[in-house]
Amino acid sequence: MARGLQIFRRSAGVDLDDTKMMGRPVMEPTPSREVFKAIGATAGYVIKVLFGDPDTPGMSLIRLWYAPDYALPRHSHDVDCLYYVISGEARMGNQVIPAGDGFFVPAGAPYAYAAGPDGVEVLEFRGATSFGINVTESLGRWDQLADLARTHKDDWIEQTAEFVAQ
Repeated sequence: MARGLQIFRRSAGVDLDDTKMMGRPVMEPTPSREVFKAIGATAGYVIKVLFGDPDTPGMSLIRLWYAPDYALPRHSHDVDCLYYVISGEARMGNQVIPAGDGFFVPAGAPYAYAAGPDGVEVLEFRGATSFGINVTESLGRWDQLADLARTHKDDWIEQTAEFVAQ
């Protein structure tokens, strides 16, 4: 990657899954196939890499959008993460993080959050261009996440299509 001033465009963002930036998730315990099927059948999120090359050390910036009430499983990363809420709100336990606020998660610290009733859009900053993910959600919570996905499936598919079309 060239050093010096670099400009990135939102429209040129690449799906995180289409990069080598995030390693394959390590899951303990592993949810059932039925849970994966339920969660995988929904949309509800868009994750785009705006800046960062996994083959070159440096900074990275990822834009994440989650549909209303979408919930992430408990997980951790092997590098520090800094989040800034652009719109909507994130909910972490009894904490509500509205637009304009953010949160920092040190490497190795497990966390989870859910989108608020209007969804949430966040920027994720890292001082690294590649990272691992360790998912440590309980089997009972996985079942709850699958039920949530089944309940919101149609709405999330529609809302995701609307967000992508913007």
